[in-house]
Amino acid sequence: MNKLNTKDIDSLKKAIELQKNDCNIEAVNILEELIKKNPSNARVIGFLGLFLSKTDRYKEAIWYLEKAIKTKPDNELLFLSLYINYVEVEEFEKAFQTLFRYLENNPADMFKDTLEELLDGLTSGYGVAHKSKIVFHAKMNNVTVPEELE
Repeated sequence: MNKLNTKDIDSLKKAIELQKNDCNIEAVNILEELIKKNPSNARVIGFLGLFLSKTDRYKEAIWYLEKAIKTKPDNELLFLSLYINYVEVEEFEKAFQTLFRYLENNPADMFKDTLEELLDGLTSGYGVAHKSKIVFHAKMNNVTVPEELE
């Protein structure tokens, strides 16, 4: 991972500020310039993946998020964003694998809502191939499992 120089740090801060103000395209433009000069900087890679998601560039975001996760394997936000991107491009099996890959080694915080949604989905037939893992991880993370799924 290369370090950012002062000018690039300022550019990264500007991109983050723009994204906070919902100026996602402008933020991505800055990050795309930064990644050209800093192709292995984990922060730039991670933010670019997250911000590409905000501009509906899901397939591109997936590539950057996968790369970012290799350097930050405990970052729930990166995993959640990757999960959502896989859902958006209808790669549901990869979405489930992303969820489980994170939960195998980490507790859920942001993923608790996802587990609740998946439990609801199970009651209507969605995700039944992964029922045992969904129920297992829900219980492990103190998410209430509907009686009919136990």
